[in-house]
Amino acid sequence: MDSFTRDRRAVEVVTDESQARLIADPMRREMLRLLSRRALTEKELSKIIGLSPPSIGYHLKALNEGELISKVRSEAGGHGIIQKWYIANAQAFIVDRDRLPNDVRRYFMPIDMERARGVTACLSLLGESVASSTRSMETLTHQVCKAICKAAEKYRGPVEDDPEKVIHQIYAEALRNTEAVNLTLRPFLRPIEVSVA
Repeated sequence: MDSFTRDRRAVEVVTDESQARLIADPMRREMLRLLSRRALTEKELSKIIGLSPPSIGYHLKALNEGELISKVRSEAGGHGIIQKWYIANAQAFIVDRDRLPNDVRRYFMPIDMERARGVTACLSLLGESVASSTRSMETLTHQVCKAICKAAEKYRGPVEDDPEKVIHQIYAEALRNTEAVNLTLRPFLRPIEVSVA
């Protein structure tokens, strides 16, 4: 095991405004998701995502400078072109919205609202009556975000073979501690072994 693999974190709570701005971009979030599983080259990311290698290179440079990813290997490929492999510095990046200025925080609101809508849809499937007003959704969104950050800050688990295991544990713990949903979901939120094929 190399020193980078040993130093890689399972989760990082992002409080730095410049890092949060990098993560706010949907393409960069997707790149971080892919790089949280394994090291990939610019060319590999280009094929997976469907952007040109120069576009991928632009985003990789920004993520590397923002200390969200690291170059883990370089080797000469065909025609003397140097291939570089990158990997995310953590398996999960959780952005703490409360520590960010409003102009950065607002970029995450659509994602956060979708997450809260998913929670309320699950509650509805469990037979709960859910008030789906804008105000109640915003309140739930704020509670879930705070609970996710709190669970991420407390997380002490290992780097997993699949990053979704880390994210699942954080989210499950967060929902256990979210005032608006914990009573309904408590019977359903037990440690679940995640199997990803």
